[in-house]
Amino acid sequence: MQQYKPDNKILAPCYVTDMPSDIYHSHDSISNSGLKLISRSPAHYKYQPEREPTRNLVIGSALHMAVLEPDLYRETYFNSGAADRRAKVYKDLADEYGGEFVLTANEADNIDGIANSLWDKYSVLLSLPGNNELSGFSADPETGVVCRHRFDKLTQNRIAIDLKTAVDARPEAFSKSIHAYGYHMQQAFYSDQYEWITGRMLNDFIFLVVESSAPYACKSYRINQESIDIGRDIYRKCLDEYAKCRESGIWPAYSNDGIEEISIPSWAINQHDKQQIESFVFMED
Repeated sequence: MQQYKPDNKILAPCYVTDMPSDIYHSHDSISNSGLKLISRSPAHYKYQPEREPTRNLVIGSALHMAVLEPDLYRETYFNSGAADRRAKVYKDLADEYGGEFVLTANEADNIDGIANSLWDKYSVLLSLPGNNELSGFSADPETGVVCRHRFDKLTQNRIAIDLKTAVDARPEAFSKSIHAYGYHMQQAFYSDQYEWITGRMLNDFIFLVVESSAPYACKSYRINQESIDIGRDIYRKCLDEYAKCRESGIWPAYSNDGIEEISIPSWAINQHDKQQIESFVFMED
């Protein structure tokens, strides 16, 4: 493990502490979010728009720091007390400290609520010694492609902790989020890279999920092995495709095999069929 220094070249395999987020994201390697774009099409990865720092990213960074490094959060971010970013007090503080470090009253209250909720319920887990925002770089053993990942927290006893916000943290809702956002793929990709770098396996991978509005209810989850295996199959296909595109220099979009027949979604067909049956039964009665 090495500490980030601007003059040091990052050579995989390694873990790097204290690496700024923008440096991590600009590294010439493939990440889980990149592979998700590849799963849509290689062209969507190759020609993705330049990453712009949105307000959601600013709040996400502040939230992670509030949960994982609360003392540093209090030193870094300022609660303007303003109702919104148009207020003079907000603008004055933003001019002095930078808008990415100044929060509105509502933003600060939400961050505090989320952080307090997680610490109230998972203080033992969050207090385990380890490294926060730990950046890893590895070479895929099959293709030689350089990959990257970033643990929210990796404890000394090899437990990966990943923070997720959600509108609804209940199992039936978060299960859909796992599929929609590829969290099962993320876990497989991160876990395999950890093994490529260290030669050891993670002992656990825990998702701490907290709702983004009051009462900031939270749950912890461990994705089952079947789902992880599916995630591994997905990332493996995407990584192989990425390696071929890098070698050939060809980044195709959707296949163009002529006119394709398409239907409305199966759930809509089932809904229609159910309504037809119910209507028929009503008429019979």
